[in-house]
Amino acid sequence: MTEPLENLKSYIGRSETAADVVTGSAMVKIAATLGLDNPASAKGDPIPPGWYGAFFPPSHRPSQMRADGQAAGHGFLPPVPLPRRRLGGVRMSFYEPLRIGDEITRVSEIADISVDEDASGSMVLLVERNSISNSRGLAVVEERDVIWLSEGRAAAKSAPAPAAPAEAAWRRVVEPNPVLLFRFSAIRFNSHRIHYDRDYVTKVEGLPGLAVQGTLVSQLLIEMCRSELPARKMTYFGYQAVRQLYDTGPFTIAGAPGVGGEAALWAVAADGTLAMTATAKFA
Repeated sequence: MTEPLENLKSYIGRSETAADVVTGSAMVKIAATLGLDNPASAKGDPIPPGWYGAFFPPSHRPSQMRADGQAAGHGFLPPVPLPRRRLGGVRMSFYEPLRIGDEITRVSEIADISVDEDASGSMVLLVERNSISNSRGLAVVEERDVIWLSEGRAAAKSAPAPAAPAEAAWRRVVEPNPVLLFRFSAIRFNSHRIHYDRDYVTKVEGLPGLAVQGTLVSQLLIEMCRSELPARKMTYFGYQAVRQLYDTGPFTIAGAPGVGGEAALWAVAADGTLAMTATAKFA
C-alpha cells in the first residue's frame, strides 16, 4: 500500500551539499545557446545572473531515474509517488557575483512540502532552497517550487489564464525549436523527457509538443533586462509559471520598467494568453 502523501513532510529540513567550479567553457555554451556574443570567459570575469544553473549537475544513476527522465527520489529528494513533475516558479536573490575560476558550494534544503487533494487527484508542492557561496561569501539564494501531479490532476482543466498586460516597453518574439530546447537541457544536465522526446511527450503525457523550459523562458527575460538596462545591477529575479509553452509556435517575452527600481516582465503564448509573470529588482 502506498504511504499517505502527508508522510512526505518528514523530509522537510533535509539538506545536502555540493561543490563545483565556475568555468569559462560553461559560459561559452550558454551564450551560444541563447545567441549571445562575447560571453564572460576569462578567469575573474563575473557571470551573468541565472547562469549558475550550468553548475552542480545532478548525479542520479540510470537505476535512480523515473520513466519521464527525472530522479525517482532518493536521499535528499522524497520519493513522491505521482507521475507528472513540473517547476512552478523560482525566486533568486543575488548578493555577490560568481566569477570564473570560483570554487563554489551549494547547500540545498527542503524548506517546505504541502499536499493538496481534490476530486481530480493529488498535488505535492515542494519548496527547495539553494544557497550558493564562493570564497567571498553568500552569492545566490534560490527558491524553487517543484510540483508533482497525479494523472487526473495533470489532465484537469485549469482556470483561464489572465490577460497579458497591454503596454510593453520591451518586446521580443522567440521561435522555440528542438535544438534550442535540447541544448538548454544539456547545459543544465536536465534529462526530463518532455523537453526533447516528442514521442514521449505527445503519446505518453498527451501534450501538444515539446515543453519549453520555464528556466529558459526566465533566462530570456533576464537577458532582455540586461540588454535594456545595461547599467543596472540585478539583485532579485522571480517568476511564476502561468501556462506551459510548447514548441508548436512562437511566444513573446515583454516587459516594462516600474517604480522603485523594479521591472515587470511577462511571457505570452502565440494565442495571446499569459504564460509567465516575473519581477526583477535592481540596486
